Amino acid sequence: MLEQKRSLLHRLGLRSRRAPRLGERELAVMGILWRGQPRSAAQVLEAMPHAGIQLSTVQSTLERLYRKGMASRSKEARAFVYRHRVPREELIKILLRDITRDIADGDLLPVISGFARYMAEDDRATAAAIEALLSAKSKAPDES
Repeated sequence: MLEQKRSLLHRLGLRSRRAPRLGERELAVMGILWRGQPRSAAQVLEAMPHAGIQLSTVQSTLERLYRKGMASRSKEARAFVYRHRVPREELIKILLRDITRDIADGDLLPVISGFARYMAEDDRATAAAIEALLSAKSKAPDES
C-alpha cells in the first residue's frame, strides 16, 4: 500500500532530484508525448507543422528529454519510439514542490494564495477547472 502512495518520480529514482529545467521546445515536444501515443521523431515533427524546425532538431530534443528522464524510448525497426516517462500532473506537482521549497521556504500558504489569485483573474476558467476536477474525481475509482 505504501508503495502505491509513493510518487512516480520517487519510484523512478527522481524523487530527491529537482524538476528538470525544460526549454520551450522541450515543453512543446512533451505536450505531444503527453497525448499518450508512442511517437518517433518524424511523428513528433509531423505533429508540429508550424514549428519551422528540422528532423535533427526534434531528434536532439527527444534525446535531451530522454537524458533528463522525462521520456523513455524503445527501438522499433530502425528508429527510436518515445513515450512520456513522467505524466504532466506529476511534473506540475514536483515543480510546485520546488517553488514551495525555494520561494516560499516550505510554506504552502503563499503558494496556495498565489494560485487562488491566479485562478480568480478569470471566473469562467476557475469554474471550468473546478468542474473538470469534480468530474474527474467522480469518474475515478475509489482509492480508499
